[in-house]
Amino acid sequence: MNEAVRFHPKVPNDLAEAIAWYEDISADVVNRFRRAVRSSFAEIGAHPEAYGIVFDDVRIVRVSRFPYLVQYRILSETAYVLGVFHSASNPEKWHKRAGKDAR
Repeated sequence: MNEAVRFHPKVPNDLAEAIAWYEDISADVVNRFRRAVRSSFAEIGAHPEAYGIVFDDVRIVRVSRFPYLVQYRILSETAYVLGVFHSASNPEKWHKRAGKDAR
């Protein structure tokens, strides 16, 4: 199944924050992070129902080799990415983004 993937307007900000942090480490780490996130997005698009529901109708995918989670839900024929969050961030942030305004 090859679903379309759409993004919450705050996803670019999520990624910019993470990339800014990794830039202090090295350009190589930034590039590996970008590839890992793109791979997560591709997996969501290709197999949106492969990942478990963690609350309500929201699913979480771990970004390979990085402490980040991609939060999404399936709406009709579209996987809608709600955010990219550090795994140690407050879950309230995830829940807030998944609120009705995120649909």
